[in-house]
Amino acid sequence: MDYAQKRWMNAWLRHPVLGDPSFDSFERVGECVHRSEKPYEWAVNGSLFRDPKDGGWYYYAGLYPYGYKLIEEFSAHCIVYKSADEGVNWECLGPVFEKGFAFDHHDVASDIVPDAVVTYDEQSDTYWMAYDWCTNNSDWSNAFNPLGTGADSGAALAWAKTPAGPFTRLPAPHISNVELAGDMGRFKRIYASTLLKRKNDWITLALCDSSEYFSWGLACMTAPSPEGPWSRPVIVMSVDRPEYYPAPVEFYPCFAVGDTVYAPATSVAASRNYQAVFSASLEEAHEPEAWSLLFDGNAWHSRPRLDEKYGIWGQTFHGFVHNGIFNVMYPSKNEDDHGTLFVASRPWEQPFSDGFTLSAHKGKAISPVLAGYVHFSLKADVVLEGTVDFAFDYGGILGPNESKSDAVPHQQSISSYSALRLSDEGSFKLITVDFNGVEFVHAAGSYDKPVTSIELRREGSNVIAFLGGIQVAEAEIAVSAAKPLALIAHEWSNLNCSKFEVTGHAGRYELFYNGFDALLGAGQRIGDWEVTASELYRSNKGLVGQGRCKAKWNVIGDGFDIYAPTAPEFGTIKVYVDGELSGHANLYAPEARASAVVHTVGGLTQGRHSVQIEAESGKFVLDIIAVHGSAEMD
Repeated sequence: MDYAQKRWMNAWLRHPVLGDPSFDSFERVGECVHRSEKPYEWAVNGSLFRDPKDGGWYYYAGLYPYGYKLIEEFSAHCIVYKSADEGVNWECLGPVFEKGFAFDHHDVASDIVPDAVVTYDEQSDTYWMAYDWCTNNSDWSNAFNPLGTGADSGAALAWAKTPAGPFTRLPAPHISNVELAGDMGRFKRIYASTLLKRKNDWITLALCDSSEYFSWGLACMTAPSPEGPWSRPVIVMSVDRPEYYPAPVEFYPCFAVGDTVYAPATSVAASRNYQAVFSASLEEAHEPEAWSLLFDGNAWHSRPRLDEKYGIWGQTFHGFVHNGIFNVMYPSKNEDDHGTLFVASRPWEQPFSDGFTLSAHKGKAISPVLAGYVHFSLKADVVLEGTVDFAFDYGGILGPNESKSDAVPHQQSISSYSALRLSDEGSFKLITVDFNGVEFVHAAGSYDKPVTSIELRREGSNVIAFLGGIQVAEAEIAVSAAKPLALIAHEWSNLNCSKFEVTGHAGRYELFYNGFDALLGAGQRIGDWEVTASELYRSNKGLVGQGRCKAKWNVIGDGFDIYAPTAPEFGTIKVYVDGELSGHANLYAPEARASAVVHTVGGLTQGRHSVQIEAESGKFVLDIIAVHGSAEMD
């Protein structure tokens, strides 16, 4: 099996926090469109539009001060670029709006207008822009709780007769967070909207933010015309969906191709090297049931370039299809932590290609193969920048180090395995990493770089490593059971792999996930949970909740075991699989007992599933879940 062929792309685990070995076929077009400078160091948002009348490309770039600061003197705003040669050269046309505009019944101007998406209405020959807005007295202390502060924010609409403008802002916004306060459950702020025309009405899709819950959603509103009246928002995508739903991811912008609307979503973990794509029929997009996950990862890969050091960052890609080619803008940050904006393209009908890229940026990335191996021979052809572990006997506990944005893989995710570690500086190690992350070096040395071919053999307990066809290491490493192979990219590393050929029996696999992963999966506020450290936990640290607290793992397999300690202070839980009640588990015991299996499910169809836990009575505790599955075969 060559796991670098696109036919096997779903045999890799991908996860918003852990990373994504992506088989996408995007290629960068031209050089950087916009490179940020002071005082607007973070141009990390934007959209791309093709004028159907003259074929010109328009790039709407959102400029922010460093760290998304809201500063009236240097208000975040949108500028527009135009290309007359399909993205090769760009001319800056300046800001979209002039300063000083205030909405009706507003005493404060709204000059903070950073992000914009344009659509064309052929019937009225009008270009409509959906854009973010904040009143000039907004800051991050009142953005999530604007009531009584005199500040407000949301999304609004403007129109023009050319995509270059000038755009005329409608006198009232269609989304005001003051007007919506208290109506959206966990969500505190709605912004970042996309406007699309349907057969008999208009629809806007907008990003929802929950602040301290570190959970994002997609809201929908409809109206007979852009001028309104607009319906109240309906949440169509969020972690409250019962099925497999990767988290944490945020949406913006959306786009339509034909009769389908697409909502790409980008990870908000530290490395942000994962993208998911959701889709729905455009005419049914106001119904939550119309939406489904189209790609779980496999949507974007990062390039080892200094002007893209942080990978895709700020938002996801956005663009249009013309003559069978999908053209997109995408943002990143360079080695100075300043925003950079680019263009890329791929054939619309060929989203995937052979060969994958796994990158790590501010945090490590890890992806196990969904198969268990005892004896194997691995032959890989790679281009490496940074440091990567070619791991085997992987038995770590997967998940984030905390339940919040900018999370990185937990230390226990980077433990309990053996590996050949390669560095582009010309060094190698054959190592074993124990549960506590302590490394034992079996062999080490240097090589003449660059090495593009790797071979790793295991027969019995004997492990041999080859670089460029030359044996460099041999060690005895004990065999315990069939476990996955895995790739682990260290910080600021990029691995492009054109061959990952494994010879050996691909058996069943087992993967473990921690409790923080279940909190992110359920959109939980960590302040509602008690974090406890104890040797009673398999993961050494547990999470205790009660009342309305819940947890949700999104996993790939055909069964699972939930582990938890039992104790006098715990009660009973309900377990749901894909939204259906699976059973109950009693976590009470007269004396505290070490974590053991409290609920088992088997016989599921191999694939993506959700596992949700809710309190039935008393307190309940999260430790780990063990997910079992069968290897993907022809």
